Amino acid sequence: MLKSGGVDPTRQRCSWQTIQSEERGVFSSWLQEVVKANPGAVEGIKQFDSDEQRVLYCSSLNKVDCFVVKPIFMQKDGDMAKKMKEEGNSSFQKKWYKQAHAIYSTSIVKCPAGSETYPYAIANRSACNYYMGEAKHCIADINQALKSGYPTQLHYKLYERLAKSYMLLKDRTSALKAIQQAKDSLEKHKSKFDKEKYKPTMEKLVRFGLAVNSDENVVIDRIELADQDPEVTVPKLTNKAHKKIPEFSNLIKVEHEENVGRHVRAEKPIKAGDTLVVEDPLAAVLYPNRYGTNCHYCFAKLKNVTACNGCAGVGFCSAECRDTACSSYHKYECKFESLFNGLGCSALNRLALRLVTSHPLEYFKKQRHNLHVDTVSSEFKTAYQSVFSLTGLDDERWPEDVFSRSMMAVCLLKILKAAGYFPGQNSDPDVYSDDEIFIGSLLLRHLNVLQFNAHEVYELLRADKFKIKPCKNNLIGLAVYPKSSYFNHSCHPSIARYNVGRKMVCKSLHPIQKGEEVTDNYGQVFYFKGKADRQRELAARYWFECGCQACSADWPILGQNDKPKWRSKEDSGQLDFLESLYKVGADFMENGDQSQAKDNLLESINGMYDLVSPNYDPLIRAEDKLRTCFNADGTVVYSTSVRITNPQEKRPIDESQFSF
Repeated sequence: MLKSGGVDPTRQRCSWQTIQSEERGVFSSWLQEVVKANPGAVEGIKQFDSDEQRVLYCSSLNKVDCFVVKPIFMQKDGDMAKKMKEEGNSSFQKKWYKQAHAIYSTSIVKCPAGSETYPYAIANRSACNYYMGEAKHCIADINQALKSGYPTQLHYKLYERLAKSYMLLKDRTSALKAIQQAKDSLEKHKSKFDKEKYKPTMEKLVRFGLAVNSDENVVIDRIELADQDPEVTVPKLTNKAHKKIPEFSNLIKVEHEENVGRHVRAEKPIKAGDTLVVEDPLAAVLYPNRYGTNCHYCFAKLKNVTACNGCAGVGFCSAECRDTACSSYHKYECKFESLFNGLGCSALNRLALRLVTSHPLEYFKKQRHNLHVDTVSSEFKTAYQSVFSLTGLDDERWPEDVFSRSMMAVCLLKILKAAGYFPGQNSDPDVYSDDEIFIGSLLLRHLNVLQFNAHEVYELLRADKFKIKPCKNNLIGLAVYPKSSYFNHSCHPSIARYNVGRKMVCKSLHPIQKGEEVTDNYGQVFYFKGKADRQRELAARYWFECGCQACSADWPILGQNDKPKWRSKEDSGQLDFLESLYKVGADFMENGDQSQAKDNLLESINGMYDLVSPNYDPLIRAEDKLRTCFNADGTVVYSTSVRITNPQEKRPIDESQFSF
């Protein structure tokens, strides 16, 4: 880290960690080498007024060419794939289907393109899925195996398993079609079978078809359909969508004031529980430690991994997600995943790059003349222009920070060049065209903006499908939501955020009067951490001094304010009733009735807000319970859904489902 003598050390450290999160990364050593070879270069960055000038300046310094970009990634391994397939066969023969499934999945990920192992591994995994009752995954694997070179004379086996899977799903029409395909395939390759095998196999298929075609209940192999995780639905915006900002409800609006910048206010009265925002990210990155457990594109849990065709480092939940990723960002990032790790790149750096790799060069060139930082407007022609104009606090940065970020932008630009992002580019990795410097300037802008405007994506871990608690938020990625970034911070926030996949949903935690500001929370809420600690963290991480009501009045933490401050006339009887509703809601939460819990908590909160000041302990406890209920409305992962090895084995269970 390049240190500045005139800036708070904690602020410097926080800012540096958004550039390089791993101390052992080589970016810092390269940075130090460049600084050593160019005396005065750090102070020299102050002479430039634009990001393009800064990137061009840094790209021309001595020793910058010492960073040579080469593909570093987790490669395919045919021998390992074959070995893992054989290990999977061994586990399958012992009927350890869950373990065999995980091993076959690793084999699939390791298989090079065109590998002879691949069709066998995925066909065998389909058998695991069938015996585990995962009919939909079985069907997906069978269809992939049929396309991937599985021996044609054995196709009848896959079609028969396909029919059985459809029967598990009670789809007799598709089952009959699959049975006919099995019979046709067997007949077509009749010459390759002994009569002793062909005849009973065909008779078995005929009997199966007759049974399926009847109205009788067909019991097959005594397989039961596996429990499916509840489908998570995305709520609709309360009232109507905002006419100009469709991600927002028309209950809220965006305004601008000189001292607070862009912020959100209530256009109409808002009640606790109203859905105020539903927004997709413009770009999102999965944390590297989740590559073995979540889809690299949509962040869904990996239950039946689909491999990237080019690397063995990431997985997808479906062929659709894989094809979408590999036709956009992943075709540029695929061969450099391990390089990012070696550099010590933070997730924020990856997100800065993903904003570029998600779109072709022409997408940015068409907008070039419209890309001006506008921190006042809230309506833009494109979502990217919204991100570009988010605050980056450029004027408050110190030379060492500006220089470090400019060098990281050059670093990412060099990777883009090596990945072939620029059509018809110069072959010299250290000679940059105008288009390349332009994209480098966008990367620098992203690094500044995302430091204060990126949102973490999380799923809720629960130990029980019926009881909400115990539970905890599990951070899985980082994303940028242009419109949701307009919310300012409060230590007593108005909204709670949760994720459905990568989509963000914001709901109100308490009533908000027309004209009042609607706020988010960037760190700790007031009732869990004292004012001094909160102020210190916010100043270091977000560079502002919080002036919210909780800070201005120095509200005490939870457990120190059990005496109500009446808004008008005292009504202890009504307050006692509303507190009892909160307790009933908490009991419903404890016993797993989420709907009743929310209903009681919402009535309690909306009622108490009419009577008492918002920092009243029972009211704050009710809001915190409501936040937990909202989290449970998002993506939830149950401990029972995590694949485990056979209980008879003594091997330790790794956190990752699949080993890439």
